[in-house]
Amino acid sequence: MNFGYGFEFDADVPVKGPPLPPFLRPLQRKVAKWLDVPVARVVEALVTEYQPGTPIGWHRDREMFDAIIGVSLAGWCTLQLRPIRDKTKGATLSLPLEPRSAYLMQNESRWDWQHHIPPTKTLRYSITFRTLPKGIPTPVPT
Repeated sequence: MNFGYGFEFDADVPVKGPPLPPFLRPLQRKVAKWLDVPVARVVEALVTEYQPGTPIGWHRDREMFDAIIGVSLAGWCTLQLRPIRDKTKGATLSLPLEPRSAYLMQNESRWDWQHHIPPTKTLRYSITFRTLPKGIPTPVPT
């Protein structure tokens, strides 16, 4: 489920989605505090269920977003990162994501690296928050 600022992949444009539900708002405020940004900049929350064996392919999130914050729930997984400009694709970093952990991609890790999650071994949930860059007006209520 996507809340707040969604994205229409076929048209490659942002779209208005449903507002963040009340149960996500305390976590949205914690993310804003962690990043030291106004809560209005934390504009998207994506809640995802991963059945055992579910992967996420290599990618970098859409450029319209700034920081990417992930909260890992339930099962463990591994977040792998590789530099976008590495032609050999040999230099990867692995980061274990345990239940109730969080990660932040900003600056170099956000813009110069791709990330993916190999097939999960157990049921896992995640909440991914995305921020808009400073100075961009928020298009939806938060």
